[in-house]
Amino acid sequence: MLKNLTLICFLLSLYSFKSGKIISGYEDPKIDSSKVAAIKITPAKPLIEKDIYGYYLNFDINIKNQTTHVIELNSVELSVMDATGKLVQRKFIDHNGQSPEIDILGKTVIKPGESISIFNPFHTFTPSVTIASLKYGFFFDYEDNQQQADNNKHRLPMDYDASVIKVIKPEVYIAKNEYYLPLKGKIIVWDGHDFYSDNRREPIDAKDGKTNVISKNSNRYAYDLMSIDASGSMYRGSPYDKQNWYVFGKPVYVPSDGKVIEVKNNIPDNDFNGKSIQSPKLAPNADPKGMGNYIVIDHGNGEYSVMQHMEQGSIRARVGQKVKAGDQIGTVGFSGNATYPRLHYTVINSSRQLAAEGIPSYFNDYKLYRGAIILPIKRSRIDSGDIVESDK
Repeated sequence: MLKNLTLICFLLSLYSFKSGKIISGYEDPKIDSSKVAAIKITPAKPLIEKDIYGYYLNFDINIKNQTTHVIELNSVELSVMDATGKLVQRKFIDHNGQSPEIDILGKTVIKPGESISIFNPFHTFTPSVTIASLKYGFFFDYEDNQQQADNNKHRLPMDYDASVIKVIKPEVYIAKNEYYLPLKGKIIVWDGHDFYSDNRREPIDAKDGKTNVISKNSNRYAYDLMSIDASGSMYRGSPYDKQNWYVFGKPVYVPSDGKVIEVKNNIPDNDFNGKSIQSPKLAPNADPKGMGNYIVIDHGNGEYSVMQHMEQGSIRARVGQKVKAGDQIGTVGFSGNATYPRLHYTVINSSRQLAAEGIPSYFNDYKLYRGAIILPIKRSRIDSGDIVESDK
């Protein structure tokens, strides 16, 4: 009888766990689970990027340990809810499987008072999914000593010490301006803003390698654009000669009507010295953000374009000048913190770049190459790996 009762209780706990109500297998009665960790979402109002293939969510999660315990994040669950509060879809990531599983998030062990930054692991949804709100469950184990750490490796996903629930209400972002690709010819989005992208992976509230503490990610929806030949190669011959890169010296065009509000045009381009980058000697603070030569254009409606790593002396516009979509604005260079010639392009929501958040940008009138198939695109997003060509 006792065994049957135990089995029934276990099955009921599983049913509650799977149905959207998160129930701890073990909770320390001395600790209020809601106060275990402070969960901060950046940006506070996450944006949904959208195309015909689905929905994309791009935000950061900062977790601060508010206990006197060392805690380990052992799993994250997501319940997607519709406007009526009904469960649409449920996803999870934990340690109960082949590596890397939850290790893909990076650091998951948090000391008392310490914070970690992770990237939203549930980033892509099909068009059939209706997203009104996102209910996240963060589940923690105590790990104050090696014995607890060893024991935690063998615990079931339903067995955890504390949990924190966070409800997020994202919104679909509709761009307020018309944008066109800033390069002509066939180009590849060598680095976009998908989950694995360098542009995407900017830890929030962490040092950026210099002196600044980053509280926003202006590169959240950025692209590194490269010209390619018919076979998809980005350079001819040796890559250790900047002149061999197809994109080097290519014209850069204004992506959308606007007014120039900032220009940097005097940073010498990098070069290669054998297989190393030879950077020019600069005066202190000449290029503190590693942007090289760049231009910022105010398109109105709170949207700004930033184009970086341009060729020294190539930028034709001056601050205050009005420009039109399709005007040549300069050429692609190899200046600033760049490992090879490329155009770094992003749209942001403020003229102050360290205080700006990146926002989605949708481009008009281009071709999308899928092998032998060429798809004409009237308006859509681009991302890592896409091969595109402007029709304008």
